[in-house]
Amino acid sequence: MRQLTANVYIKEELGVFPKFRGCSSGFVTTSEGIVMIDSPMLPTDAVRWRDEITKRGQVLFIINTHHHLDHIGGNFFFPGSVIFHEVCRERYASPLTRELDSAVPGEPPKVVTLAPAESYRLRVKELDQEGIPLLSHYQLRGPEITFSERLGLHVGDHTFELTHMPGHTQGDVCVFIPQEGVFFAGDNFTNGVQPSLAQCSPLEWIESLQKIEKVDSNLIVPGHGKVATKKDIQEFRSFIENCVEMVRGAIQKGMSGEETADRISFLDLCIPIHPGPWQQRMNVLRLYEKLKK
Repeated sequence: MRQLTANVYIKEELGVFPKFRGCSSGFVTTSEGIVMIDSPMLPTDAVRWRDEITKRGQVLFIINTHHHLDHIGGNFFFPGSVIFHEVCRERYASPLTRELDSAVPGEPPKVVTLAPAESYRLRVKELDQEGIPLLSHYQLRGPEITFSERLGLHVGDHTFELTHMPGHTQGDVCVFIPQEGVFFAGDNFTNGVQPSLAQCSPLEWIESLQKIEKVDSNLIVPGHGKVATKKDIQEFRSFIENCVEMVRGAIQKGMSGEETADRISFLDLCIPIHPGPWQQRMNVLRLYEKLKK
């Protein structure tokens, strides 16, 4: 746990290599209780985080910046009301497609579709053997509160300004706490690592990053990676713009989506959180689909 300001604490080492176990989570102590921003993904990390938080107060709210499992998977282990964007409420329980290593040596990986809770249990089995006993009553936990464009949450002397900023997903939310001068960007910004682009809206993403660059804060907590400044946001926007231009160039040449995915990868631009050719292919195909329109 790292104390970022007088009342803001973050856990950032879980969201970066070589110890990838989820996202960068945070919480804010207020005069009335605790507000969390995202939750640790794996059971043992979530329970340790909960034990530390309860020394400082009761969790009243959990704000999830979007619906991916590395941000909401640990909600089950905490009290408090969960807040999503309304688009994420529609999608958080939707089936997930992922690549699994084949059980037979020499055979290529298999692509499977799983329910989110099933996918979560599989991740725990892969990454957190110690946490398996904590799953006996596990359920995926969605929101009690949703909003569309903006939500002002007032807890004690603190205000949490939630803003819909589509990009990484269509339902991404960013959170600014003006009393602390801290901005939580979610996966709209990942510092030094490439997020999944497989559900992104690339042109809206660039617009959202431009808005983040104008926020009155130079303490920016990314969805993954170390706490950053606006300069890092600008570099990340350049990465997204490069990805867009690479795919746009293929479209202008008349290449099909499959041809584009065969020839283009973003690996040389930024180290991916989710490595492997399948994920890169999904990233390219998503950009092709959105830019072709």
